[in-house]
Amino acid sequence: MRILLVALLFSSLFADVYTLYKNKNYPKACKVGSYMLYKKPALKKDDNYQSVVALACVKADMLNAAIKIAKTLTHTKIGRNNASYVASLFLIKKLLLQLVHDKIDIANLSLPKSPHFLSIVFENISHGNFTKQGDTYVVDKKYFLKPYQQDKFMITIRDNNSSQTHIFW
Repeated sequence: MRILLVALLFSSLFADVYTLYKNKNYPKACKVGSYMLYKKPALKKDDNYQSVVALACVKADMLNAAIKIAKTLTHTKIGRNNASYVASLFLIKKLLLQLVHDKIDIANLSLPKSPHFLSIVFENISHGNFTKQGDTYVVDKKYFLKPYQQDKFMITIRDNNSSQTHIFW
């Protein structure tokens, strides 16, 4: 009986986090899902649950939370694939941070490509497909990467009449 209750609880938690994810409430899905992973260690064996939480964290620009989850995504092929995706975005974030603050050379570095804007910016800059305006790297007149405060960077994405700003550290 206890096993059935635990199974129902886990499926309910997964449904709640999945509903948040499906409704594009990524920050809350990341926070609630991460909290449940902390409170219910058995969930760390469920790659489906962890994948939804990690991908919600990625979409919420919470890569530090996502990388913690990625460490235990090891039980299924899709889990390992999602872990690699999160890890590559985390590495890109760190390299872009070093680029804007420490002026490291990322020319010709190659990492797995994805449709995520961090990957697009990194890929273009590492292959010289950018212009520089002061301390801002401009990619395709759409992505604007620049330092933000002492230990962060900002990417602004301009598309037609809209603009989104993402801040990373």
